Amino acid sequence: MNELTSNQSKVFEPTIFELSSDGRQGVLLPECDVPVQTEETLIPARMMRRAPAELPEVSEPGVIRHFTRLSTLNHHIDRGMYPLGSCTMKYNPKINEETASLAGFAQLHPLQPEETVQGALELIWQLCDLLARIAGMDAVSVTPVAGAQSEFAALLMVRSYFEARGDKQRTEVFVPDAAHGTNPASAAMAGYDVITLPSADNGLVDLDGLRARLSDRTACFMLTNPNTLGLCETQITQIAAAVHGAGSLLYMDGANLNALLGISRPGDMGFDLCHFNLHKTFSTPHGGGGPGS
Repeated sequence: MNELTSNQSKVFEPTIFELSSDGRQGVLLPECDVPVQTEETLIPARMMRRAPAELPEVSEPGVIRHFTRLSTLNHHIDRGMYPLGSCTMKYNPKINEETASLAGFAQLHPLQPEETVQGALELIWQLCDLLARIAGMDAVSVTPVAGAQSEFAALLMVRSYFEARGDKQRTEVFVPDAAHGTNPASAAMAGYDVITLPSADNGLVDLDGLRARLSDRTACFMLTNPNTLGLCETQITQIAAAVHGAGSLLYMDGANLNALLGISRPGDMGFDLCHFNLHKTFSTPHGGGGPGS
């Protein structure tokens, strides 16, 4: 039995097995309208159970009420606001979930003919166009399915950019100690040596320290703005000038982009690449860490 002590009172919720009663059904299936295959035909006898599985027998309303009651023992988005910026607690309107479940989206197959999915492709194209305008970028990819994967994709672009130029000595990526926590992992996965840069006393990028470390080995500077301390960088143009002066690229992690949206654009600041967490900034349905772009 689950127990929660709150305000000197105890709330108890039976387990799903304690709610079980013989003969109750949670699902009523319609009559089968296709030929029925016997269990012996589909499953080898050696893999069949000798006795039925001891599963709880609970009505559909009973299941819903049980897990809803359990969910109220935790803090969740329907009971209050979570201010720390956790990806899983952003406000995603439930109408978005309903829209995403429309057959034109949910029943698409990745291998079906392109002429049958022109509506979805048009929407994706329009989304990319809008995101490019919002970010001040030339192009957008919605292939990454999460923010961290977007970081990794951006670093692969950086690597390809320098390989195409024959600039193969650039093996280092700079990451401030106040950057989004996945940045070092993304850079390492892309094959780079990760250099952590200590922040200045005010929690922002140490511009003099950055300038002193930049060299012809620097491929990219990954900057989160606002950073994980919740501070907006005040020297972006100087940072961009220093990074570009060293022949390197400047990347913006958009994990906290909500603070800038409609006020400024990464491309206008001098960033060469950036990523969006669409589930954070644009309230798309969230799952599996994304999507990103």
